[in-house]
Amino acid sequence: MTKRLYDLDSHMTETESVVVSCVPAGDGFDAVFDQTVFFPEGGGQPSDTGTLGEAHVSHVREEGGEILHRIDRALPLGARVAGRIDWARRFDLMQQHTGEHLLSFSFYELFSASNVGFHLALDYATIDFDKPLSHEQIIEAEHLANRFVWRNLPVSASFYESEDAVKDLPLRKHSEGLHPPIRIVSIEDADMCTCCAPHCRKTGEIGSIFVADTSAYKGGTRVTFFCGERALRLHRAQHDDLDAIARRFSCPRDGALAAVRKLSDDYGALKKSERDLARTLNGYMAAELLAQAAPAGKYRLVVRLYAGFDAARLKDLAQAASEEKTLALLMSETDGRLLYVLSSGGGFPLDVSELMPAVNAAANGKGGGRGTLAQGTAPSAVGAAETAEQLKGYFVKRLSDLK
Repeated sequence: MTKRLYDLDSHMTETESVVVSCVPAGDGFDAVFDQTVFFPEGGGQPSDTGTLGEAHVSHVREEGGEILHRIDRALPLGARVAGRIDWARRFDLMQQHTGEHLLSFSFYELFSASNVGFHLALDYATIDFDKPLSHEQIIEAEHLANRFVWRNLPVSASFYESEDAVKDLPLRKHSEGLHPPIRIVSIEDADMCTCCAPHCRKTGEIGSIFVADTSAYKGGTRVTFFCGERALRLHRAQHDDLDAIARRFSCPRDGALAAVRKLSDDYGALKKSERDLARTLNGYMAAELLAQAAPAGKYRLVVRLYAGFDAARLKDLAQAASEEKTLALLMSETDGRLLYVLSSGGGFPLDVSELMPAVNAAANGKGGGRGTLAQGTAPSAVGAAETAEQLKGYFVKRLSDLK
């Protein structure tokens, strides 16, 4: 069985190992060695990567008690090869995982919130807690976790030979059905739980813990967090974004939020004013449309193609033009797409849902509605003018045939 050097020293980055087996697998080879510094994926932590001799190690997993290293070339049996892990990757993952232990402990200690799910990716990490948590509770737990970081507490791993040997330990989390030896990771004066992954030697190596986002999840709370260099990169990016916003508004960084709020308020007021003006203008435009409406038997038909009208403006105008016994089809070329609205007024004998399939087919779009209003969109406005004329002819004939 492979000797797991990462269990003895999480900071060991290289060693020499003897090739025990090497067989073709997938897009490469699975190799087993007498000892390894490569951690196999497990405990929520991705595996190490690196090199073994001239071979690249892309993934490591445990299967049937053996540690299988996926490599890109064959290695001869019995050969002694130098193995080196990607230390930057390993240290980053250790920072996140040890930070997760402290964050989970802090939520449990303060609010009896249990970690029921943990996901550690190469660019983010999440914890799922079993109860709703407020913003104030998130901040309090984040602060407690960082105080453990600042104390630079020792982190250790111990092995136990049976379930009975660990049953009286003050474990925050005890995974059931573990096979000896059972590995317990302890942080002095703080967390203790079962875990198979490598961790920092001291909490100070974590650097800092930052909760970036929270969301409701399965009746509880999902927390997204960043530790160490990940937290620094996030803070740097956010700081630079804030700096750019402040420069855009010619204000200090601490005034950027107020400037954005004022801009948002001003924009909202302008949008309201624009909507009010558009409604007034729609009244005049509707009168013009009705004056030019085409006769279609006992009814009137309005068909018009515009440019740059959004769906709301088009809908308001179509409804304004839908007087007694009138059918209005308004279309707009907007951002390369074709928007269209079909609206009918009082005394019109058909439900627009009966007419909309013809519009969708002619425009090569999708849409629907019922009663007196239907709306749709086509991905392309090419040939929109011809489509409008085609539909005008179709509706004049269709309405003229109505009794």
